[in-house]
Amino acid sequence: MAEEQPRGSKSEGTKPGLDFSDLSMNEVPASATAEEAEGPRRSAGVGLIVIGVLVAAALIVLGARLISNAAPGEEAEERLRQRLSSLPVWQRGVVLEAGYAAGNKLRLEFAPSLSVMGEEGRTIVRRAAQDVMGVLIEERPDRDLYIDGYQGEERIVSAEYRAKSTLVGPGGERIADIVVRVKGDPEGGMGGAYGRARPAGGR
Repeated sequence: MAEEQPRGSKSEGTKPGLDFSDLSMNEVPASATAEEAEGPRRSAGVGLIVIGVLVAAALIVLGARLISNAAPGEEAEERLRQRLSSLPVWQRGVVLEAGYAAGNKLRLEFAPSLSVMGEEGRTIVRRAAQDVMGVLIEERPDRDLYIDGYQGEERIVSAEYRAKSTLVGPGGERIADIVVRVKGDPEGGMGGAYGRARPAGGR
């Protein structure tokens, strides 16, 4: 008698290597793989576009600021000098020269003989900076303004004006928000009526 084949064994006619174990249902179609790869690429592309737009916007804003803050030119500078020449501090030779360092900044040259070692000299310099700032506010309205005053290469005074701020003086009068600092002033000193003023609307 021929020996019986064990159950589950391959028949003689079955070719080796072709059983059901060779069939796999886990293979991912090529199109699905491509779509999965495209996802991160699209996200990266969108991110780069957003970054590019933000950089371009920042450059536009920076460029606009630089243009708006450029020195106003020789004609505006000459007009400013003509107006300053009528000030007593100019006529007495306290301030010798003035010129725009930027659209919102003025550089003053003070007489080298003027001393800021004493309170009297500092008061003269402080008043000069305030008077010049008053003219500058009219010439360059609706912007924060700055003045740097020098004797040679040494800065002896700086002044700042805040366009959107108004102070109230001791008598209730509204005055411009101007802060002047002179070399040798006590720390935090503002000087003049400006030091005694308070913000408008404050108590």
